[in-house]
Amino acid sequence: MNDADLIRLVDALEDAAESYITLDQVAAATSGADLSSAIAEHLLLVDYRTRLDGTPVTLCRLNRRHPLVKRLTGW
Repeated sequence: MNDADLIRLVDALEDAAESYITLDQVAAATSGADLSSAIAEHLLLVDYRTRLDGTPVTLCRLNRRHPLVKRLTGW
């Protein structure tokens, strides 16, 4: 999956979500594609949190300030 396809996919996931999306959700939607380069290039931003039940969760979102994300999503 190239960067443009990933951006469109995550943008659609964010639009459909009622709240935050997780890195696991993005990975599942990409059929397990390696997202490390998108994170390293700051296309995707991640935030490490803890759920109320104490389990860890990694939230994920598009970096709306990244030039490619701006161009492809109209932000």
